[in-house]
Amino acid sequence: MSGWSLRPVYPTSPRTLSSRVVGAATFALFLGLSGEARAVDVWTEPNPGIRHLHRTTPAPAEFHALVIDLTVPGVQIRCSPPRERWKSTSAYARDANLAAAINGGFWGLFGQGAQGLAAGAGQIWSSDDEEHGFFAVSAGGRAWISPPSDVVEAGRRRVTDAVSGRPLIVDRGRMAEDLYTFPRTYSREPRTAIGVSEDGHRVIMVTVDGRRVTSQGGTLTEMSELLVELGAFRGINLDGGGSSTMFVAAEGGVVNRPSRGWEREVLNHVGVIAPAPVRAAAVTQRVEQTPAAVEQAAQQAHAQGPQRDVEAGEGTGLRGWLRARFGGLSAVERLHLGRHREVVVPAMFLAGVFAGLSVLFWLVSRVRRARARGVTPTARVSTP
Repeated sequence: MSGWSLRPVYPTSPRTLSSRVVGAATFALFLGLSGEARAVDVWTEPNPGIRHLHRTTPAPAEFHALVIDLTVPGVQIRCSPPRERWKSTSAYARDANLAAAINGGFWGLFGQGAQGLAAGAGQIWSSDDEEHGFFAVSAGGRAWISPPSDVVEAGRRRVTDAVSGRPLIVDRGRMAEDLYTFPRTYSREPRTAIGVSEDGHRVIMVTVDGRRVTSQGGTLTEMSELLVELGAFRGINLDGGGSSTMFVAAEGGVVNRPSRGWEREVLNHVGVIAPAPVRAAAVTQRVEQTPAAVEQAAQQAHAQGPQRDVEAGEGTGLRGWLRARFGGLSAVERLHLGRHREVVVPAMFLAGVFAGLSVLFWLVSRVRRARARGVTPTARVSTP
């Protein structure tokens, strides 16, 4: 162990040189000798007990998956306690000295508080509800997923760490029936999901990039199929869109590309504690054949519609056009408010409502005064 620190070194660059070389090699394989886009799987083992899959498909889509083996000594899951909420995924991972991490659950727009169950370090700081399910770890170290249809008292189930999610996308090792009625199942978006094996000893974390020409995003059915392929008995969708982020310390930090172009501050996170990486394993990449069914489905998705540059606002309507051109200036995340956003954002909302009502009142008053000035009083005629 001479010359090797137990604390990982985090480069300032989002990717190490070796990962860039692998990315270039992957891209060359992706193109193929015939020039036809092909799916490619690249596996690495950044830490003992962690395997990382980087899958590119001709949809086009770019997936990252972490398979976590909780039976390996020193490997465990850690979710954000309340004092560590509202950090970017990489900041959360670095501050807690984690081997890997992804973004976590949902939050409310107005109050910026957690929706559904949230727990970390044994502290339960938001309760389960009827709309959200959750991923959780019990005091005994076993991981499990509760569907939105069940409302659970976390204290009685000895939950120590948890994040909320919806809908359930894998149930009993197959695609969940919830997907057939969920309104955004088939839209292509940046997404994050998490799955658990039947014995609770394996956790699978998945992200897919989106809103750019080289990765249009994934559907919930694709996320479900990938979780099942990697051994999930149950799986649930987590917060996605601009929040979707995956961090792997031994591979340089953030391994995916968040859709906003920068990391978003998110309410909570799912992190992985693991032994220090082994040098020989950390630089070894293994290219494998993507399952034929996955490649065929990706080819069909590619052929079904025009490939739009969503990042530039193509095919996204007025909202997407505005986000592409002005989102970097107006986004709350650019303010780096951290936990202060739970006060600042509601205050900004109320200030906006007050300003809007004030302008409306001023306009109504002006109209009334203008009408009053334009009325000519008539003489009252008296009858004898």
